[in-house]
Amino acid sequence: MSAAASFVPDEVCRKTLCDRSFATGLSVAVTDREEVVSSGVFGHADQAAGSPVTGDTLFEIGSITKGMTCVLLLRARDAGLVDLDSPVTAYLPWFSVRSSHEPITLRHLMTHTAGIIAGPDVSPDAIFEVWALRDTEATTPPGTWFHYSNAGYKALGLVLEAVHRRPYHELLGELLASLGMHASAPAVTHDLRSRLAVGYEPRYDDRHPVREDGVVPATWIENATADGCVAATARDMTAWLRLLIGRDTGQVREMLTPAILDEEDYPGCAYGLGMQVGDLDGRPHTWHTGGMIGYHAAIACDLDAGIGAAVLANGVGPWLDLAVHLVAAERAERDGVPSPEFTPPLKKPAPPPAAENPPERWAALVGHYRCHNPWLSNLHVHASGDKLWVSVCGGEPEQLVPLPDGAFRVGSDERSPERLRFDVVIDGAAIRADYSGCPLYRTFTP
Repeated sequence: MSAAASFVPDEVCRKTLCDRSFATGLSVAVTDREEVVSSGVFGHADQAAGSPVTGDTLFEIGSITKGMTCVLLLRARDAGLVDLDSPVTAYLPWFSVRSSHEPITLRHLMTHTAGIIAGPDVSPDAIFEVWALRDTEATTPPGTWFHYSNAGYKALGLVLEAVHRRPYHELLGELLASLGMHASAPAVTHDLRSRLAVGYEPRYDDRHPVREDGVVPATWIENATADGCVAATARDMTAWLRLLIGRDTGQVREMLTPAILDEEDYPGCAYGLGMQVGDLDGRPHTWHTGGMIGYHAAIACDLDAGIGAAVLANGVGPWLDLAVHLVAAERAERDGVPSPEFTPPLKKPAPPPAAENPPERWAALVGHYRCHNPWLSNLHVHASGDKLWVSVCGGEPEQLVPLPDGAFRVGSDERSPERLRFDVVIDGAAIRADYSGCPLYRTFTP
């Protein structure tokens, strides 16, 4: 960390990186409403080469970009180009989702309340994935339930392109420049690769990760879609934080107004427009996390104290917990009280239901399925307790609920729009499984 900010727990950052993460490098920065108060870099940007993270190293920030997409939409609204409460079809006439409910509006997409799928990320471009929503169903009335959707934000980027008649990443680039984020990039391309830290993933993608197994370089992808395509430095990200904690524009205040409770990820908290809002550490915060293939990030802002922190890494870790801690440490330093201890919770997965011999009606479905989509590389299907379960990329199993059309709903919640279908069966074994538009194929490994 910078020498001027002795309060910041360097050892906490190093220990979290080394003992609690699947990353090799970390970059952090803390700001108040006026300026950066500290920043620091730790570990390696490229483990094989031994290259250290520097202040100029870029990391992909993933879904933190969603708040920036909302700023662009609010500015377009204020310029008379869009109405956030108009149907998406007013701007994308070809947009279609099967639904028995009222039309989906821009605001529904901005608040993740459209009732649509999360999105399988099967295409590097937004257009096909948004077009393919016509093969899915909106399962809840818009505006009534929070279900995170990257596909919805991809659609919002296409709306911005339609009304401005310019590529989304150009509009985003102008926003970054206006904030003074001159080291950042509005799209991840091959030309950017030499400036980016190498992304890392846990060695095995089909089981709960164990630190002793180590990490491997992640699949490289280019990206310019509105659900998450910015690459930035931690110090650059403080410009975005100052916009949020300043709360000196109507647009920012609108973004931070709770729109819907987030029952999925942060019980008791809410989602506004591209930002989470609620109490963290017993104080009012706004925050967002971001995950890409090999990159993970978090920002957190104490709105009353006017302090924000950005944590960027090239792998999975407790980065939101660390960001909230860095905010609390700066607040303690400013108030002249001891810095709090950092004890991020150990999140152990619940033990999966024991696999059993499947009933005859499901015997063809049980197995391991794979594809080359790095976002959804594999899934396991197994039977237990007269129920069918699916575990995606080694994650916690979710129940598969049979539906009248032969598909399965993913999850016990009746509101879930996610579907798993088995549409090719040869010699008594399902060969292909389609997870909400992403096809996966039976593989030989258990």
